[in-house]
Amino acid sequence: MFCFSVSAQTPEGTFKKHLTFADTFFGSEDTYQVCYPKEHRMFFVGIFVASAIATVLFIIILYLKSKHNKTLKGINKEINEKNKEILDSIHYAKRIQESILPNSSYLERITNSFEVLYKPRDIVSGDLYWVHKNQNGIYVAVIDCTGHGVPGAFLSLLAHNAIEQAVIEKKLVGPSEILDSMNSFIKGVLNQNNSIEIKDGMEVGLCLICENKVTYAGANIKLKYSSNGNLHEIKASKCSVGTVQPNVTEHPTETILELKKGDRIFMHSDGIVDQFGGEHSKKITSKRINSAIEESLSLSLKEQKNKIDSVFVNWKNNNEQTDDVLIVMYEI
Repeated sequence: MFCFSVSAQTPEGTFKKHLTFADTFFGSEDTYQVCYPKEHRMFFVGIFVASAIATVLFIIILYLKSKHNKTLKGINKEINEKNKEILDSIHYAKRIQESILPNSSYLERITNSFEVLYKPRDIVSGDLYWVHKNQNGIYVAVIDCTGHGVPGAFLSLLAHNAIEQAVIEKKLVGPSEILDSMNSFIKGVLNQNNSIEIKDGMEVGLCLICENKVTYAGANIKLKYSSNGNLHEIKASKCSVGTVQPNVTEHPTETILELKKGDRIFMHSDGIVDQFGGEHSKKITSKRINSAIEESLSLSLKEQKNKIDSVFVNWKNNNEQTDDVLIVMYEI
Protein backbone atom coordinates (compact mmCIF):
# COMPACT_ATOMS: atom_id res chain seq x y z
CA MET A 1 0.00 0.00 0.00
CA PHE A 2 1.35 3.42 -1.01
CA CYS A 3 1.51 6.24 1.58
CA PHE A 4 0.94 9.74 0.32
CA SER A 5 3.15 11.55 2.85
CA VAL A 6 5.11 14.31 1.18
CA SER A 7 7.34 15.12 4.14
CA ALA A 8 9.38 13.29 6.74
CA GLN A 9 11.49 14.15 9.70
CA THR A 10 15.21 13.50 9.34
CA PRO A 11 17.39 12.18 12.16
CA GLU A 12 18.60 15.75 12.65
CA GLY A 13 15.05 16.82 13.39
CA THR A 14 14.44 18.77 10.20
CA PHE A 15 11.63 18.03 7.77
CA LYS A 16 11.89 17.24 4.09
CA LYS A 17 8.94 18.21 1.99
CA HIS A 18 9.82 15.74 -0.78
CA LEU A 19 11.88 12.61 -0.81
CA THR A 20 14.74 12.52 -3.31
CA PHE A 21 15.69 9.64 -5.57
CA ALA A 22 18.47 8.75 -3.09
CA ASP A 23 16.01 8.81 -0.21
CA THR A 24 13.66 6.53 -2.05
CA PHE A 25 16.25 4.00 -3.07
CA PHE A 26 18.73 4.17 -0.19
CA GLY A 27 16.71 5.64 2.66
CA SER A 28 15.38 3.58 5.55
CA GLU A 29 11.73 3.32 6.35
CA ASP A 30 12.63 3.25 10.05
CA THR A 31 14.64 6.43 9.67
CA TYR A 32 11.89 8.37 7.98
CA GLN A 33 9.07 6.53 9.66
CA VAL A 34 7.02 6.46 6.51
CA CYS A 35 6.24 3.65 4.09
CA TYR A 36 6.99 5.87 1.08
CA PRO A 37 10.64 4.83 0.46
CA LYS A 38 10.07 1.07 0.72
CA GLU A 39 7.05 0.92 -1.59
CA HIS A 40 8.63 3.16 -4.17
CA ARG A 41 11.85 1.21 -3.99
CA MET A 42 9.99 -1.97 -4.97
CA PHE A 43 8.23 -0.09 -7.76
CA PHE A 44 11.47 1.17 -9.28
CA VAL A 45 13.19 -2.19 -8.79
CA GLY A 46 10.33 -3.79 -10.73
CA ILE A 47 10.78 -1.27 -13.55
CA PHE A 48 14.53 -1.91 -13.72
CA VAL A 49 14.06 -5.70 -13.65
CA ALA A 50 11.40 -5.50 -16.38
CA SER A 51 13.67 -3.23 -18.45
CA ALA A 52 16.58 -5.61 -18.00
CA ILE A 53 14.45 -8.59 -19.07
CA ALA A 54 13.13 -6.64 -22.08
CA THR A 55 16.70 -5.68 -23.04
CA VAL A 56 17.88 -9.30 -22.79
CA LEU A 57 14.89 -10.49 -24.82
CA PHE A 58 15.55 -7.77 -27.43
CA ILE A 59 19.20 -8.86 -27.70
CA ILE A 60 18.13 -12.51 -28.02
CA ILE A 61 15.59 -11.60 -30.75
CA LEU A 62 18.23 -9.60 -32.62
CA TYR A 63 20.63 -12.51 -32.37
CA LEU A 64 18.06 -15.03 -33.55
CA LYS A 65 16.96 -12.73 -36.38
CA SER A 66 20.58 -12.22 -37.44
CA LYS A 67 21.15 -15.98 -37.32
CA HIS A 68 17.93 -16.59 -39.27
CA ASN A 69 18.90 -13.99 -41.90
CA LYS A 70 22.33 -15.55 -42.20
CA THR A 71 20.72 -18.97 -42.69
CA LEU A 72 18.31 -17.57 -45.28
CA LYS A 73 21.18 -15.84 -47.04
CA GLY A 74 23.04 -19.14 -47.21
CA ILE A 75 19.95 -20.96 -48.51
CA ASN A 76 19.31 -18.24 -51.12
CA LYS A 77 22.92 -18.40 -52.22
CA GLU A 78 22.67 -22.17 -52.61
CA ILE A 79 19.38 -21.85 -54.53
CA ASN A 80 20.87 -19.19 -56.83
CA GLU A 81 23.89 -21.40 -57.49
CA LYS A 82 21.63 -24.37 -58.28
CA ASN A 83 19.45 -22.21 -60.55
CA LYS A 84 22.53 -20.98 -62.37
CA GLU A 85 23.74 -24.57 -62.87
CA ILE A 86 20.31 -25.59 -64.17
CA LEU A 87 20.10 -22.58 -66.52
CA ASP A 88 23.63 -23.20 -67.77
CA SER A 89 22.67 -26.81 -68.49
CA ILE A 90 19.50 -25.75 -70.33
CA HIS A 91 21.41 -23.17 -72.40
CA TYR A 92 23.91 -25.88 -73.30
CA ALA A 93 20.99 -28.14 -74.24
CA LYS A 94 19.73 -25.31 -76.47
CA ARG A 95 23.01 -25.39 -78.39
CA ILE A 96 22.59 -29.13 -78.89
CA GLN A 97 18.99 -28.72 -80.04
CA GLU A 98 19.89 -25.91 -82.44
CA SER A 99 22.56 -28.15 -83.99
CA ILE A 100 19.87 -30.53 -85.32
CA LEU A 101 17.83 -27.69 -86.88
CA PRO A 102 18.50 -26.85 -90.54
CA ASN A 103 21.15 -24.13 -90.57
CA SER A 104 20.92 -21.09 -92.81
CA SER A 105 23.76 -22.14 -95.12
CA TYR A 106 22.10 -25.50 -95.82
CA LEU A 107 18.73 -23.84 -96.47
CA GLU A 108 20.33 -21.34 -98.85
CA ARG A 109 21.90 -24.19 -100.85
CA ILE A 110 18.64 -26.06 -101.39
CA THR A 111 16.06 -23.25 -101.62
CA ASN A 112 15.62 -19.49 -101.40
CA SER A 113 11.89 -19.83 -100.75
CA PHE A 114 11.79 -20.82 -97.10
CA GLU A 115 11.13 -18.86 -93.90
CA VAL A 116 10.50 -19.97 -90.32
CA LEU A 117 9.09 -18.23 -87.25
CA TYR A 118 10.51 -20.14 -84.28
CA LYS A 119 9.96 -18.97 -80.69
CA PRO A 120 10.67 -21.49 -77.89
CA ARG A 121 8.79 -20.78 -74.67
CA ASP A 122 11.43 -22.05 -72.21
CA ILE A 123 14.85 -21.67 -73.89
CA VAL A 124 14.63 -25.17 -75.40
CA SER A 125 11.60 -26.22 -77.41
CA GLY A 126 9.26 -29.13 -77.94
CA ASP A 127 8.70 -27.88 -81.51
CA LEU A 128 10.98 -28.92 -84.34
CA TYR A 129 11.22 -28.13 -88.05
CA TRP A 130 13.05 -30.33 -90.52
CA VAL A 131 14.08 -29.66 -94.12
CA HIS A 132 15.83 -32.20 -96.35
CA LYS A 133 16.52 -32.43 -100.07
CA ASN A 134 17.12 -35.61 -102.04
CA GLN A 135 16.32 -37.02 -105.49
CA ASN A 136 12.59 -37.06 -104.64
CA GLY A 137 12.39 -33.35 -103.91
CA ILE A 138 12.41 -31.19 -100.78
CA TYR A 139 10.90 -32.48 -97.55
CA VAL A 140 9.54 -29.93 -95.10
CA ALA A 141 8.22 -31.03 -91.70
CA VAL A 142 6.74 -29.35 -88.65
CA ILE A 143 6.79 -31.44 -85.47
CA ASP A 144 5.05 -30.49 -82.21
CA CYS A 145 6.12 -32.78 -79.35
CA THR A 146 4.15 -33.32 -76.15
CA GLY A 147 5.02 -30.64 -73.62
CA HIS A 148 7.59 -27.88 -73.85
CA GLY A 149 10.88 -27.02 -72.21
CA VAL A 150 13.22 -29.88 -71.30
CA PRO A 151 10.71 -32.79 -71.68
CA GLY A 152 9.59 -31.48 -75.07
CA ALA A 153 13.21 -30.99 -76.13
CA PHE A 154 14.03 -34.63 -75.30
CA LEU A 155 11.13 -35.78 -77.46
CA SER A 156 12.24 -33.45 -80.28
CA LEU A 157 15.57 -35.32 -80.42
CA LEU A 158 13.67 -38.58 -80.80
CA ALA A 159 11.51 -36.99 -83.51
CA HIS A 160 14.61 -35.88 -85.40
CA ASN A 161 16.08 -39.40 -85.24
CA ALA A 162 12.75 -40.92 -86.29
CA ILE A 163 12.31 -38.80 -89.43
CA GLU A 164 15.96 -39.10 -90.47
CA GLN A 165 15.81 -42.87 -90.08
CA ALA A 166 12.66 -43.03 -92.22
CA VAL A 167 13.90 -40.76 -95.05
CA ILE A 168 17.70 -41.14 -95.06
CA GLU A 169 18.27 -44.68 -93.79
CA LYS A 170 15.12 -46.49 -94.93
CA LYS A 171 14.79 -44.24 -98.02
CA LEU A 172 11.02 -44.03 -97.70
CA VAL A 173 9.41 -41.58 -100.12
CA GLY A 174 5.74 -40.88 -99.37
CA PRO A 175 4.84 -38.63 -96.40
CA SER A 176 2.25 -41.15 -95.18
CA GLU A 177 4.68 -44.08 -94.97
CA ILE A 178 7.27 -41.80 -93.38
CA LEU A 179 4.79 -40.89 -90.62
CA ASP A 180 4.00 -44.58 -90.12
CA SER A 181 7.70 -45.34 -89.75
CA MET A 182 8.14 -42.49 -87.27
CA ASN A 183 5.17 -43.79 -85.29
CA SER A 184 6.72 -47.26 -84.98
CA PHE A 185 10.12 -45.82 -84.07
CA ILE A 186 8.76 -43.57 -81.29
CA LYS A 187 6.57 -46.28 -79.80
CA GLY A 188 9.53 -48.67 -79.80
CA VAL A 189 11.92 -46.23 -78.13
CA LEU A 190 9.37 -45.20 -75.48
CA ASN A 191 8.25 -48.80 -74.85
CA GLN A 192 4.64 -47.83 -75.39
CA ASN A 193 2.19 -50.63 -74.74
CA ASN A 194 -0.94 -50.89 -76.87
CA SER A 195 -3.01 -51.80 -73.81
CA ILE A 196 -2.22 -48.59 -71.96
CA GLU A 197 -3.01 -45.06 -73.10
CA ILE A 198 0.31 -43.20 -73.11
CA LYS A 199 0.34 -39.57 -74.18
CA ASP A 200 4.03 -39.02 -74.91
CA GLY A 201 4.32 -38.37 -78.62
CA MET A 202 4.08 -35.68 -81.28
CA GLU A 203 1.96 -34.12 -83.98
CA VAL A 204 3.54 -33.92 -87.42
CA GLY A 205 2.89 -32.13 -90.69
CA LEU A 206 5.03 -33.32 -93.62
CA CYS A 207 5.25 -32.17 -97.24
CA LEU A 208 7.25 -33.47 -100.17
CA ILE A 209 7.73 -30.64 -102.68
CA CYS A 210 8.77 -31.50 -106.22
CA GLU A 211 8.59 -28.45 -108.48
CA ASN A 212 4.88 -27.45 -108.44
CA LYS A 213 3.67 -30.71 -106.93
CA VAL A 214 3.12 -30.94 -103.16
CA THR A 215 2.38 -34.25 -101.44
CA TYR A 216 1.16 -33.77 -97.88
CA ALA A 217 0.31 -36.00 -94.93
CA GLY A 218 -0.41 -34.79 -91.44
CA ALA A 219 -0.89 -36.22 -87.98
CA ASN A 220 -2.94 -33.44 -86.35
CA ILE A 221 -1.02 -30.64 -88.12
CA LYS A 222 -2.94 -29.28 -91.08
CA LEU A 223 -1.56 -27.81 -94.29
CA LYS A 224 -2.50 -24.28 -95.35
CA TYR A 225 -1.78 -23.01 -98.84
CA SER A 226 -2.41 -19.87 -100.85
CA SER A 227 -3.79 -19.86 -104.38
CA ASN A 228 -5.05 -16.85 -106.37
CA GLY A 229 -4.67 -14.63 -103.31
CA ASN A 230 -6.84 -16.85 -101.11
CA LEU A 231 -5.91 -19.11 -98.22
CA HIS A 232 -7.07 -22.74 -98.13
CA GLU A 233 -6.71 -25.56 -95.61
CA ILE A 234 -6.30 -29.32 -95.81
CA LYS A 235 -7.26 -31.10 -92.62
CA ALA A 236 -4.82 -33.47 -91.00
CA SER A 237 -5.56 -37.05 -90.03
CA LYS A 238 -6.80 -37.41 -86.44
CA CYS A 239 -3.80 -39.29 -85.18
CA SER A 240 -0.34 -38.63 -83.82
CA VAL A 241 3.14 -40.10 -83.98
CA GLY A 242 3.75 -42.05 -80.81
CA THR A 243 1.15 -42.22 -78.00
CA VAL A 244 -1.36 -45.02 -77.77
CA GLN A 245 -4.77 -44.10 -79.18
CA PRO A 246 -7.03 -47.17 -79.21
CA ASN A 247 -9.67 -45.35 -81.25
CA VAL A 248 -7.22 -44.48 -84.07
CA THR A 249 -6.70 -47.33 -86.54
CA GLU A 250 -6.21 -45.54 -89.89
CA HIS A 251 -2.94 -44.43 -91.40
CA PRO A 252 -2.34 -40.73 -92.17
CA THR A 253 -3.80 -40.01 -95.60
CA GLU A 254 -1.93 -38.25 -98.37
CA THR A 255 -3.13 -35.27 -100.39
CA ILE A 256 -1.50 -34.16 -103.64
CA LEU A 257 -1.68 -30.53 -104.73
CA GLU A 258 -0.71 -29.02 -108.06
CA LEU A 259 0.28 -25.44 -107.28
CA LYS A 260 1.73 -22.72 -109.45
CA LYS A 261 4.72 -20.45 -109.09
CA GLY A 262 4.18 -17.87 -106.35
CA ASP A 263 1.75 -20.01 -104.35
CA ARG A 264 2.76 -20.64 -100.77
CA ILE A 265 2.36 -23.40 -98.21
CA PHE A 266 2.18 -22.96 -94.43
CA MET A 267 2.35 -25.37 -91.50
CA HIS A 268 2.44 -24.47 -87.82
CA SER A 269 2.20 -26.00 -84.35
CA ASP A 270 -0.72 -25.07 -82.10
CA GLY A 271 1.37 -22.75 -79.88
CA ILE A 272 0.72 -19.73 -82.07
CA VAL A 273 -3.08 -20.11 -82.09
CA ASP A 274 -3.33 -21.00 -78.38
CA GLN A 275 -1.58 -17.83 -77.17
CA PHE A 276 -3.61 -15.87 -74.63
CA GLY A 277 -3.81 -12.09 -74.91
CA GLY A 278 -5.84 -9.27 -76.38
CA GLU A 279 -8.18 -7.09 -74.36
CA HIS A 280 -9.97 -10.01 -72.69
CA SER A 281 -7.05 -12.46 -72.34
CA LYS A 282 -8.44 -14.95 -74.86
CA LYS A 283 -6.73 -17.21 -77.39
CA ILE A 284 -5.60 -15.60 -80.60
CA THR A 285 -7.30 -18.48 -82.56
CA SER A 286 -6.66 -19.84 -86.04
CA LYS A 287 -9.02 -17.26 -87.53
CA ARG A 288 -6.77 -14.32 -86.62
CA ILE A 289 -3.61 -16.14 -87.73
CA ASN A 290 -5.27 -17.06 -91.04
CA SER A 291 -6.27 -13.42 -91.53
CA ALA A 292 -2.69 -12.30 -90.84
CA ILE A 293 -1.39 -14.83 -93.39
CA GLU A 294 -3.97 -13.89 -96.02
CA GLU A 295 -3.51 -10.13 -95.58
CA SER A 296 0.28 -10.45 -96.06
CA LEU A 297 0.35 -12.70 -99.14
CA SER A 298 1.48 -9.80 -101.33
CA LEU A 299 4.60 -9.31 -99.18
CA SER A 300 7.86 -11.20 -99.52
CA LEU A 301 8.18 -14.33 -97.39
CA LYS A 302 10.46 -12.55 -94.91
CA GLU A 303 8.10 -9.58 -94.66
CA GLN A 304 5.16 -11.93 -94.23
CA LYS A 305 6.95 -13.74 -91.41
CA ASN A 306 7.61 -10.41 -89.69
CA LYS A 307 3.96 -9.42 -90.14
CA ILE A 308 2.72 -12.64 -88.52
CA ASP A 309 5.24 -12.24 -85.71
CA SER A 310 4.03 -8.66 -85.13
CA VAL A 311 0.40 -9.84 -84.90
CA PHE A 312 1.44 -12.52 -82.41
CA VAL A 313 3.56 -10.19 -80.25
CA ASN A 314 0.87 -7.47 -80.16
CA TRP A 315 -1.78 -10.00 -79.16
CA LYS A 316 0.45 -11.54 -76.49
CA ASN A 317 1.35 -8.09 -75.09
CA ASN A 318 2.48 -8.54 -71.46
CA ASN A 319 1.11 -12.07 -71.07
CA GLU A 320 3.46 -15.02 -70.68
CA GLN A 321 4.03 -17.09 -73.79
CA THR A 322 1.64 -20.02 -73.57
CA ASP A 323 3.56 -22.60 -75.61
CA ASP A 324 6.36 -23.01 -78.13
CA VAL A 325 5.63 -21.21 -81.40
CA LEU A 326 6.60 -22.55 -84.83
CA ILE A 327 5.37 -21.71 -88.30
CA VAL A 328 7.13 -22.57 -91.57
CA MET A 329 6.46 -20.89 -94.91
CA TYR A 330 7.50 -22.09 -98.36
CA GLU A 331 6.94 -20.41 -101.71
CA ILE A 332 6.63 -22.53 -104.84
